[in-house]
Amino acid sequence: MRVSAHRLTPGADLKTALEQLVPAQDLRAGCILTGVGSLSSARLRMPGAAGEADVFRSYDGPVEIVALSGTLSPEGLHVHIVLSCPDGSCVGGHLVTGCIVATTAEVVIGELADVEFRRPVDPATGYGELSVEPRQPEG
Repeated sequence: MRVSAHRLTPGADLKTALEQLVPAQDLRAGCILTGVGSLSSARLRMPGAAGEADVFRSYDGPVEIVALSGTLSPEGLHVHIVLSCPDGSCVGGHLVTGCIVATTAEVVIGELADVEFRRPVDPATGYGELSVEPRQPEG
């Protein structure tokens, strides 16, 4: 497994920065090994059943990233985040644009060497769902 570590600076959008790391690091089967930091504002897509309308919630910071996990590929990301609020409560959901780094976000990414992640649309869910394929030679 190849591993890389990244620090995102204040003002960066966490999801956008992760999307930019995929081509910059040539990730074909990436996974977030750990992620911590702080956000000045956050926006999450909340859990819901297939076919239901997406629900988004926004949070004014400061909030702390206490967990960040997911998969990264050229065909898209699937990342979940858990945030700690000032009162000690925690909220979590799908990472979407609008999560703005306050002081720092530290993310460690691993890449699986022998496979690549694809995201074909699954008719049952309507989402691009993970498919793990043997890595194709470059070229």
